[in-house]
Amino acid sequence: VLFGLLPLIAVVPTPFLFGTLLAILGFVDAQTDVGMNAVGVRVEESVGRSIMTRLHGLWSLGTLVGSAVAALAVMVGVGLGPQLLALSAAGLVVIAFAARLVPDSAPRRGTGERSGRIAIGLILAGATAVMIESAPMDWGAIFLIDITGASGAVVGTAAIVFTAGMLVGRMAGDHVVDRFHGVPTVVAGILVSASAMTLVVFTESTPMALVGFGIWGLGISVVLPVLYKLAGSHPTFAEGAGLAALTVGTRLGFMAAPALIGFVAARSSLPTALGVVVGLAAAASLVTIRMTLSGGDQIRDSLPSRGAS
Repeated sequence: VLFGLLPLIAVVPTPFLFGTLLAILGFVDAQTDVGMNAVGVRVEESVGRSIMTRLHGLWSLGTLVGSAVAALAVMVGVGLGPQLLALSAAGLVVIAFAARLVPDSAPRRGTGERSGRIAIGLILAGATAVMIESAPMDWGAIFLIDITGASGAVVGTAAIVFTAGMLVGRMAGDHVVDRFHGVPTVVAGILVSASAMTLVVFTESTPMALVGFGIWGLGISVVLPVLYKLAGSHPTFAEGAGLAALTVGTRLGFMAAPALIGFVAARSSLPTALGVVVGLAAAASLVTIRMTLSGGDQIRDSLPSRGAS
């Protein structure tokens, strides 16, 4: 459905229909997100080791490759419609191939009784983690222009460096998860990204800011993949239910982060806004994880029982 509707973006005739189409695409994308991560959890359990961060690393790789291909297509004069048609066709082919790789196992049922508090914890954890992750993508270019005085040719590198840091972190993150387990990896990732954010907001140097954005991406890279891993394997939820709660949180975070940072920046400065909003999001993430993990309702690491190290 997602790939079938995507080409319509190029032909919708009115702003109202365009907005309606985007809302439908957002709804379908959220359902797809839950399904893909549920499949990822199944595959991880079948192979007996962590693979979730690498699966999410393909999203980062797709962001880099897709941006480059789209830019090249525009340079050679390929219109939006043909681009979206080609993307949809490629996506359908990949889906047909990937569907053959899904393990044939029965959906897991929930076994716990008190999942409400954990669901709220997952929503908050998803929302705050996304605020940390989305800030450089939304505001990195503006930061380089307004704060470090970078030229127009350089400002796009903020998102590129950040995404590259995420890609590196996600491709290596599964080894960290297998060694130190999920929750410590998430906590360490949040602390690294918060430290990098501090470097960014206290510098007026373009090179130092880019270093900070790269480390920021490296730190936050493992957080959402591992949260999806934990939500998808929590015993109190049936398959997909924990992932749905986390996905609700990520969508709320994506909507709230730009508005919150813009609101604070308009009344102070962009460095202050990044420091306050991202800093509070990092603190809230750590507190939420700690509260959700306390007592008997712990979100346990989902390391498979077969061959896990």
